[in-house]
Amino acid sequence: EDFKFRENVKAIFDSFRGNYLDKEVSLLREECSSIIGEAIELDEKQREELDDKSIFGRRKKGTKGSRALKHWVLTALDALAVAGAPPSSPMFNGRKEKGKIAGQVTERVLGRLSSALARADRLGNQVPQCCDQLAKEAWNLLLSEYVAKVLDLAEQVLPDDDPKEDPDTFFFLRVVGAVNRIVRQINAHYRLNILPRLEADPNIKSRGASANRKALSTIEKRILRGLGICLGAVIKYAERLLGKHQKQSDFKPRDENDCFEPTEACNIVSGFIAVQGEMAVQSLEGRNLDVFLMEIGRRYYDLLIAHLRKFQVSPLGALVVRLDVRRYQDVMQEFHIEQVSRKFSCLWEMSSLLLLPVLELGNVVQQRLGNVPKEELHDFLKSRSDYAKQRINILSLLNI
Repeated sequence: EDFKFRENVKAIFDSFRGNYLDKEVSLLREECSSIIGEAIELDEKQREELDDKSIFGRRKKGTKGSRALKHWVLTALDALAVAGAPPSSPMFNGRKEKGKIAGQVTERVLGRLSSALARADRLGNQVPQCCDQLAKEAWNLLLSEYVAKVLDLAEQVLPDDDPKEDPDTFFFLRVVGAVNRIVRQINAHYRLNILPRLEADPNIKSRGASANRKALSTIEKRILRGLGICLGAVIKYAERLLGKHQKQSDFKPRDENDCFEPTEACNIVSGFIAVQGEMAVQSLEGRNLDVFLMEIGRRYYDLLIAHLRKFQVSPLGALVVRLDVRRYQDVMQEFHIEQVSRKFSCLWEMSSLLLLPVLELGNVVQQRLGNVPKEELHDFLKSRSDYAKQRINILSLLNI
């Protein structure tokens, strides 16, 4: 009888174990979907405030709904700690901030996953397969149902390609910072709680790692695209500022008293670029931060070279150009990106070509600007007010 009892218990348990994984995955999906839903769902008042057409179609830039949507995205990602004051909108008056829920979304989902993993351990049958499947379900929910859906809305309010006003790049930078924090949490949990359970089956471990890289790559591509749009907006707006505030007379001062301060255009655009760098440092980190700052520096350098070539520069004006370039260089030094610092050191040396007597240009080019293409130096020297008279000498000194 005891033997029959054990056989009956075993039969019942084997029956349960046969479809255990499906039930565990279903439970995990239900619990985690509920957690994510609390953070990202929109009620009727919010839908009305955000304008349904703009959420599920194309957003009209600059509307009250755009401001409300940015606030909602940052709240859903718990990024409001650096978001500033919420917009003055009826949607937020007297409402409980969702950030109190969203701040726990990743932690709560991973907590549910840890509980499911513990049950899989106790079951003691095909543990690697069970853990891999449970981890994939949690990753999919966090990346596809949470992060990707919030990015869907965030992408609708990225800056215009050619903004007429100061572009709000800080919004997307904060979104990227929040997503990076979520990814770090997921990766840390995977290393500590999943990988050790997959050691018994190297094939499952390898396939799981490959699937994770693919899932993260999709998010990474969207982030890089958004950052690229922000970069383009920053440089376009800097170009607009220079075009609006730089006067032809800036580099042709009438007396020496006008040669002791950077130009208004330089101060304005330098302040704008400095703020962009500060916001990037606040929100990004690691390679994302380095690449973002390096790209700003590289594109800003190209913009300034093209900008300065538009002007004729008198001998006194060359002093003003030097002051402007020093200001540009000081801002770029704060980025602490070696490649960018080198570029702006080069720009500083190039600015001296507008000031020195023509006969001294050869030594400067040979000793300090040997890595700069001579055609680029020639184009830059065309800004000298005496270029027409000295053209032959300049070409001879440059060996062109």
